[in-house]
Amino acid sequence: MPSLRDAIDDLEFIASQEAEDAQDVYDRAAPRYEHFRKIWLRLAGREAERSMIEVLRATLSPGARVLDAGCGTGVTSRTILELEPQVELSLIDRSDKMLSHASDVGAPRVQGDVGSLPFGDDGFDLVVSSWVIETLDDPHRAVQEYLRVLAPEGTLVYTFCSLPRGWFSRAGSFFLRKAVERGFAGHFLDSERTPYHDCGASRLERFRGGLTSLVVLRKCCTVGPAILPAPEAETLPSAGGE
Repeated sequence: MPSLRDAIDDLEFIASQEAEDAQDVYDRAAPRYEHFRKIWLRLAGREAERSMIEVLRATLSPGARVLDAGCGTGVTSRTILELEPQVELSLIDRSDKMLSHASDVGAPRVQGDVGSLPFGDDGFDLVVSSWVIETLDDPHRAVQEYLRVLAPEGTLVYTFCSLPRGWFSRAGSFFLRKAVERGFAGHFLDSERTPYHDCGASRLERFRGGLTSLVVLRKCCTVGPAILPAPEAETLPSAGGE
C-alpha cells in the first residue's frame, strides 16, 4: 500500500502539471510514469489492459512485425516480448525522456509523432497503442496512421480513456477524470471523438461503466466517429429493502 507521503507527492505532482502540451507533460512524468500507470490500472484500466493482452496473446507469432505506437517507457513492449520473444518489434514515442526509460527493450526506438508515423505503408502485422490516443489533438488522424502502416491482413489494437455515457458513471468518475486531464493531458473521448468503424472485422469493448475502452480493427475501413447504442438508464444503488 502507498504511504501517506507517496499520496501527497502524487497529488503535488498532478497539481503542478500544466497540461497544455502533451510532450512536455510526459517529459516531466517520465521518471514516475510507471508508478502512475499502475495506479491507473488499479483504479480504472485493468480490465481493458487484460483484454488487450488477450488480443496480443492470440495474435502474436514468431517473426511478426510489431509496432508499439506511443510506447512510453516500454511497458507494453516488455509484455509483447514476454508473450512472444521472436517478434520484430519497433517502438515510437514523442518524448525522448519516456524513450530513455525503455532502453532495456531490445528493439529499435524512434522519437516521433504517432499522428505522422515515419514508416512506410503496410509494414507491420500488429500495431498496438496503449493509453495514447486520448492525449492527442486528433485521435482519428493517429488511428488512420496506424491503419496506413498496418499490413493488409494485420491487426490494430488500442486502449484509451473514454467518457461514460450514463450520468451516474460520469458523476462517479468525475474526480478521477479531472486528475487524468490535469496531470496527464488525457481527454476522455466521447463517441464523436472515438475512432472506430463497425464492421464484421472490428470490435469495441467498454469497461468500468464506459470509463475505459478497447478497440480492435483490421485494415478494411476508414475510421469515423463511433456510432453506439443509447446507454441503458442508470439508477442509484439501493440503500436496502425493496
